[in-house]
Amino acid sequence: MTMSTNAEVVCDGFLTNLDQVLGKIDMELALQVMLFERKMQDVDPCVELEIHYKSGTDIPRKIFEVREKYGFEVAGHGKDIVLAKGNMNMSRLQEISRDQDVEKMTGSASIASY
Repeated sequence: MTMSTNAEVVCDGFLTNLDQVLGKIDMELALQVMLFERKMQDVDPCVELEIHYKSGTDIPRKIFEVREKYGFEVAGHGKDIVLAKGNMNMSRLQEISRDQDVEKMTGSASIASY
């Protein structure tokens, strides 16, 4: 086995294990958040989050709940999606994902501004 093949095998195993523990959280978003958490330990990453809810969910209620509980900038998008922007870490993403009405969460992370 070559070095790149070894690295690829390790990476594939890592990604498989990570996918199993993330549940509803998009892997790319989680990797971005975890990278920035480690690089900039004094402030949580800035996340632009798309929370995809099950069809028929009361979206105005979810917008209110997310805004009140977390203090994020929040808006509805389409029929079943809530957009939220704020500083978040993996613990916060996991907490949000535990809502039984959430189907999946996607988005992007960047270094937070001070």
